[in-house]
Amino acid sequence: MSRLKLLIVIGIIVAFLITAWILYTKWQEIKVHGGSAPEAVSIESIEPVDPTEPIDVATPAIVEDMPTMTPELPAALNLEMVFYSQAPFSNWDYPWQEACEEASVLLVANEYNEMNLTREGFNEELLRLVEWEKSYFGSYEHTTVAQTAEMLKLEYGLDSVVHENPSFEDVQKIIANGHLIVAPFAGKLLENPNFRNGGPNYHMLVIKGYDSEKMQIITSDVGTRNGENYVYHWETIAIALHDWHDTDITLGEKLIIEVLP
Repeated sequence: MSRLKLLIVIGIIVAFLITAWILYTKWQEIKVHGGSAPEAVSIESIEPVDPTEPIDVATPAIVEDMPTMTPELPAALNLEMVFYSQAPFSNWDYPWQEACEEASVLLVANEYNEMNLTREGFNEELLRLVEWEKSYFGSYEHTTVAQTAEMLKLEYGLDSVVHENPSFEDVQKIIANGHLIVAPFAGKLLENPNFRNGGPNYHMLVIKGYDSEKMQIITSDVGTRNGENYVYHWETIAIALHDWHDTDITLGEKLIIEVLP
């Protein structure tokens, strides 16, 4: 084989490998992150398909199985809400670096309780929550699902229901009732390219929508300034979903908090 032919063959192989890598990278991106979110609608416009009765959630009830889906569930839905990240002024020092739980709670409370927080007000309230947790729980860094539900109740008067091992259909039904979800994760398993250093060990965000045809989950991911209407594939959500665990985050229970208006 002549030198020219050899160079052509090598060029073709290199081009093929580059193309394959680009396609694989795009496939991975689609697998982890679902793409664009459907247009958001106000919570007030939602007609509940199966209203959940409020409960006393000083220690929230855990629901293992939800009723079967009903035909009224829309194929896609995205609940409208104001978004601020856990570092509303892009300062990722402490305590903001560890304030995903507080920020997620506050986003939901801001929507449900019509607090109409500005960016400055959100930041002040977030810092107040951090101090409250230090006093009430003894720390703020790794707030569990049970503690988060308690914070929602005690600080904002919001009842909630904790669901164990939720399915995509469970999430559909909750959102279709106009209820927001606060959910905990093994942060690195979310594989969000916006996270620093591969993401936090433990993370919380708000689930606000879904697309059943694409198996997408729409979130307010407070862990990034690009977190408004951030879309994950359900497979990623299901794998990464874990409550806090003292030794191994992947051993944490798969729980979500349905917050009741």
